[in-house]
Amino acid sequence: MTYPPNTPEPGFAAPPQAPPDEVLQAAASRQFGSLIAGQRGTNPFGNLAFGLGGGIALIAGGALVAWVGSLIDFRPLALLACPMIVIGLVVIVYAVMALAAGFTATYLFENGLVHTKNKKVDAVAWTEVDELWLWKAGGNTALAGNLLSYYVVTFDGRKVVVESAVGKGEQPLGPRLEQIVAQLGRPVVDSGPYVGKMRP
Repeated sequence: MTYPPNTPEPGFAAPPQAPPDEVLQAAASRQFGSLIAGQRGTNPFGNLAFGLGGGIALIAGGALVAWVGSLIDFRPLALLACPMIVIGLVVIVYAVMALAAGFTATYLFENGLVHTKNKKVDAVAWTEVDELWLWKAGGNTALAGNLLSYYVVTFDGRKVVVESAVGKGEQPLGPRLEQIVAQLGRPVVDSGPYVGKMRP
Protein backbone atom coordinates (compact mmCIF):
# COMPACT_ATOMS: atom_id res chain seq x y z
CA MET A 1 0.00 0.00 0.00
CA THR A 2 1.29 3.45 -0.88
CA TYR A 3 1.08 5.97 1.91
CA PRO A 4 0.83 9.73 1.44
CA PRO A 5 4.17 11.54 1.15
CA ASN A 6 5.37 13.49 4.14
CA THR A 7 5.86 16.66 2.08
CA PRO A 8 2.86 18.99 2.06
CA GLU A 9 1.14 19.68 -1.24
CA PRO A 10 0.12 23.19 -2.29
CA GLY A 11 -3.03 24.33 -0.52
CA PHE A 12 -2.64 21.91 2.38
CA ALA A 13 -1.48 22.44 5.95
CA ALA A 14 2.28 22.39 6.39
CA PRO A 15 3.87 20.26 9.11
CA PRO A 16 3.30 22.02 12.44
CA GLN A 17 5.60 22.60 15.37
CA ALA A 18 6.63 19.42 17.20
CA PRO A 19 3.57 17.72 18.74
CA PRO A 20 3.39 17.01 22.48
CA ASP A 21 5.43 14.10 23.81
CA GLU A 22 2.35 11.91 24.34
CA VAL A 23 1.46 12.28 20.65
CA LEU A 24 4.99 11.42 19.52
CA GLN A 25 5.05 8.41 21.84
CA ALA A 26 1.70 7.15 20.52
CA ALA A 27 2.85 7.60 16.91
CA ALA A 28 6.17 5.88 17.58
CA SER A 29 4.53 2.93 19.35
CA ARG A 30 2.31 2.36 16.31
CA GLN A 31 5.14 3.02 13.81
CA PHE A 32 3.23 5.86 12.15
CA GLY A 33 6.33 7.36 10.57
CA SER A 34 6.87 11.04 9.83
CA LEU A 35 4.51 13.87 10.68
CA ILE A 36 2.52 15.25 7.71
CA ALA A 37 0.22 17.89 9.22
CA GLY A 38 -1.39 18.95 12.46
CA GLN A 39 -3.95 21.33 13.85
CA ARG A 40 -5.27 22.45 17.20
CA GLY A 41 -9.00 22.91 17.70
CA THR A 42 -10.57 26.18 18.74
CA ASN A 43 -10.22 27.44 22.30
CA PRO A 44 -13.38 26.31 24.18
CA PHE A 45 -13.15 29.23 26.61
CA GLY A 46 -13.00 31.66 23.70
CA ASN A 47 -16.02 29.94 22.16
CA LEU A 48 -17.86 30.18 25.48
CA ALA A 49 -17.11 33.89 25.85
CA PHE A 50 -18.14 34.62 22.27
CA GLY A 51 -21.35 32.58 22.58
CA LEU A 52 -22.31 34.11 25.92
CA GLY A 53 -21.69 37.61 24.57
CA GLY A 54 -23.75 36.97 21.46
CA GLY A 55 -26.56 35.25 23.37
CA ILE A 56 -26.79 37.98 25.99
CA ALA A 57 -26.78 40.64 23.26
CA LEU A 58 -29.66 38.90 21.47
CA ILE A 59 -31.68 38.54 24.67
CA ALA A 60 -31.05 42.16 25.65
CA GLY A 61 -31.96 43.28 22.13
CA GLY A 62 -35.16 41.26 22.24
CA ALA A 63 -36.08 42.73 25.61
CA LEU A 64 -35.41 46.22 24.30
CA VAL A 65 -37.53 45.63 21.20
CA ALA A 66 -40.37 44.29 23.38
CA TRP A 67 -40.11 47.30 25.70
CA VAL A 68 -40.20 49.76 22.77
CA GLY A 69 -43.15 47.87 21.33
CA SER A 70 -45.06 48.22 24.59
CA LEU A 71 -44.21 51.93 24.80
CA ILE A 72 -45.58 52.72 21.36
CA ASP A 73 -48.28 50.03 21.62
CA PHE A 74 -47.08 48.26 18.48
CA ARG A 75 -47.70 44.52 18.94
CA PRO A 76 -45.70 43.28 15.88
CA LEU A 77 -42.51 44.30 17.68
CA ALA A 78 -43.30 41.70 20.34
CA LEU A 79 -43.40 39.09 17.58
CA LEU A 80 -39.87 40.16 16.61
CA ALA A 81 -38.64 40.19 20.20
CA CYS A 82 -39.64 36.59 20.99
CA PRO A 83 -37.46 34.95 18.29
CA MET A 84 -34.51 37.13 19.31
CA ILE A 85 -34.78 35.98 22.92
CA VAL A 86 -35.23 32.32 21.93
CA ILE A 87 -32.24 32.44 19.56
CA GLY A 88 -30.18 34.13 22.30
CA LEU A 89 -30.97 31.29 24.70
CA VAL A 90 -30.08 28.70 22.06
CA VAL A 91 -26.75 30.45 21.39
CA ILE A 92 -25.93 30.36 25.12
CA VAL A 93 -26.75 26.63 25.30
CA TYR A 94 -24.49 25.94 22.31
CA ALA A 95 -21.73 28.03 23.89
CA VAL A 96 -21.85 25.89 27.04
CA MET A 97 -21.87 22.73 24.90
CA ALA A 98 -18.79 24.02 23.04
CA LEU A 99 -17.01 24.27 26.38
CA ALA A 100 -17.64 20.56 26.90
CA ALA A 101 -15.79 19.86 23.64
CA GLY A 102 -12.55 20.64 25.47
CA PHE A 103 -9.08 21.21 24.03
CA THR A 104 -8.41 19.08 20.96
CA ALA A 105 -5.65 18.53 18.44
CA THR A 106 -5.15 16.19 15.50
CA TYR A 107 -1.89 15.08 13.87
CA LEU A 108 -1.58 13.22 10.59
CA PHE A 109 1.39 10.90 10.10
CA GLU A 110 2.48 8.79 7.14
CA ASN A 111 0.80 5.65 8.51
CA GLY A 112 -1.98 6.97 10.73
CA LEU A 113 -3.40 9.80 12.81
CA VAL A 114 -3.23 10.74 16.47
CA HIS A 115 -6.07 12.73 18.04
CA THR A 116 -6.02 14.28 21.50
CA LYS A 117 -8.84 15.63 23.63
CA ASN A 118 -7.95 17.05 27.03
CA LYS A 119 -4.74 14.97 27.02
CA LYS A 120 -6.60 11.74 26.12
CA VAL A 121 -4.80 10.20 23.14
CA ASP A 122 -6.43 8.13 20.39
CA ALA A 123 -4.34 6.62 17.57
CA VAL A 124 -5.72 5.18 14.32
CA ALA A 125 -3.61 3.48 11.64
CA TRP A 126 -4.65 4.18 8.05
CA THR A 127 -5.15 0.44 7.55
CA GLU A 128 -7.86 0.57 10.25
CA VAL A 129 -9.93 3.25 8.48
CA ASP A 130 -13.27 2.04 7.10
CA GLU A 131 -14.62 5.41 5.93
CA LEU A 132 -14.58 9.15 6.52
CA TRP A 133 -17.80 11.00 7.35
CA LEU A 134 -18.22 14.65 6.44
CA TRP A 135 -20.53 15.69 9.29
CA LYS A 136 -22.71 18.51 7.93
CA ALA A 137 -25.36 20.80 9.40
CA GLY A 138 -28.96 20.23 8.38
CA GLY A 139 -32.23 22.08 8.66
CA ASN A 140 -33.65 24.95 6.64
CA THR A 141 -31.11 27.55 7.64
CA ALA A 142 -28.16 29.29 6.03
CA LEU A 143 -25.90 26.76 7.78
CA ALA A 144 -27.49 23.75 6.05
CA GLY A 145 -24.82 21.70 4.32
CA ASN A 146 -21.93 23.43 6.09
CA LEU A 147 -19.18 21.10 7.28
CA LEU A 148 -19.15 20.86 11.08
CA SER A 149 -16.51 18.16 11.60
CA TYR A 150 -15.06 14.93 10.26
CA TYR A 151 -15.54 11.44 11.69
CA VAL A 152 -12.85 8.87 11.00
CA VAL A 153 -14.68 5.54 11.30
CA THR A 154 -12.64 2.38 11.84
CA PHE A 155 -13.47 -1.19 10.92
CA ASP A 156 -14.02 -2.02 14.61
CA GLY A 157 -16.59 0.79 14.99
CA ARG A 158 -14.50 3.52 16.60
CA LYS A 159 -15.37 7.06 15.57
CA VAL A 160 -12.66 9.69 15.97
CA VAL A 161 -13.93 13.23 15.51
CA VAL A 162 -11.65 15.72 13.76
CA GLU A 163 -12.69 19.36 14.04
CA SER A 164 -13.20 21.45 10.93
CA ALA A 165 -12.86 24.65 12.99
CA VAL A 166 -9.27 25.36 14.01
CA GLY A 167 -7.46 27.57 16.47
CA LYS A 168 -6.10 30.99 15.61
CA GLY A 169 -3.13 30.79 13.27
CA GLU A 170 -3.78 27.12 12.46
CA GLN A 171 -4.40 25.72 8.98
CA PRO A 172 -7.17 23.11 8.65
CA LEU A 173 -5.95 19.63 7.81
CA GLY A 174 -9.38 18.37 6.71
CA PRO A 175 -8.61 18.56 2.97
CA ARG A 176 -5.44 16.52 3.49
CA LEU A 177 -7.40 13.98 5.57
CA GLU A 178 -9.97 13.63 2.79
CA GLN A 179 -7.17 13.12 0.27
CA ILE A 180 -5.48 10.44 2.37
CA VAL A 181 -8.68 8.46 2.91
CA ALA A 182 -9.51 8.67 -0.80
CA GLN A 183 -5.99 7.45 -1.66
CA LEU A 184 -6.59 4.48 0.62
CA GLY A 185 -9.60 3.59 -1.54
CA ARG A 186 -11.98 4.13 1.37
CA PRO A 187 -15.25 6.09 0.99
CA VAL A 188 -15.59 9.76 1.91
CA VAL A 189 -19.32 10.32 2.47
CA ASP A 190 -21.70 13.10 3.51
CA SER A 191 -23.26 12.43 6.90
CA GLY A 192 -24.87 14.24 9.82
CA PRO A 193 -28.12 16.21 10.04
CA TYR A 194 -27.78 17.25 6.39
CA VAL A 195 -28.59 13.68 5.37
CA GLY A 196 -30.95 13.01 8.29
CA LYS A 197 -28.41 11.40 10.63
CA MET A 198 -28.58 13.11 14.00
CA ARG A 199 -26.00 11.09 15.94
CA PRO A 200 -22.59 9.72 14.95
